[in-house]
Amino acid sequence: MNPGNASQNKLSPATAGYVMAATVAVLFNTVLAWIKDSSPALNNFMKSLTGHHWTTHGLADLILFLVLGMVFSKSGMAEKMDSGRLITALIAATAVAALGLGLWFAFV
Repeated sequence: MNPGNASQNKLSPATAGYVMAATVAVLFNTVLAWIKDSSPALNNFMKSLTGHHWTTHGLADLILFLVLGMVFSKSGMAEKMDSGRLITALIAATAVAALGLGLWFAFV
């Protein structure tokens, strides 16, 4: 890949859409963990759906990722963004989520 050639650095609509979906899903995962661990009622409800709250949590993450990936891919919204910005957003979201979950489970 030639860094000077912008057309070669462009992500496909599907790739861009799913990178954007992954960014949202990573942050959603963190927020859902905080909320469900703070709410015994939600935790119990999620457990009742699949037998374990983490199974329901994982399915919610997966469904959100797949649905948003399709929406972002079809809408063309993500492919209009610079590929470097999309990748940076995913890395930043992952770092924020790791820090947020690490601090949450260390101190709560």
